[in-house]
Amino acid sequence: MTGDDKRRDDRLPVLWHGTLVDENDNSYPCEIRDISHAGTLVSCETELPLGTELILTIEELGEFAGIVKWQGSQQLGLMILAGPDLVLKKFAEGAGAGISKKPVEPGDDPLGQN
Repeated sequence: MTGDDKRRDDRLPVLWHGTLVDENDNSYPCEIRDISHAGTLVSCETELPLGTELILTIEELGEFAGIVKWQGSQQLGLMILAGPDLVLKKFAEGAGAGISKKPVEPGDDPLGQN
């Protein structure tokens, strides 16, 4: 498996809504598109330069400090630096197969069949 294949395998597709806030308190609506152990792919209509420090707010989960590692085509690669749980990926895994439309606690049954 190549490095590129491993990276893709480590990402889980999601379609979560959030907000990005920069150091000047400018707020930008966004969609979280995938989650990995290190960060997240975010769609945002505003271009933010590499190295921009942001707070990503996901209503169901809280606030996460991050930094823009890459950007292009209205998408950002955001490395997560701090938050209530540094591993966002477990909330995507909790939703099971397919695209997660909302974060699910890993202990919750995503089908409501507890």
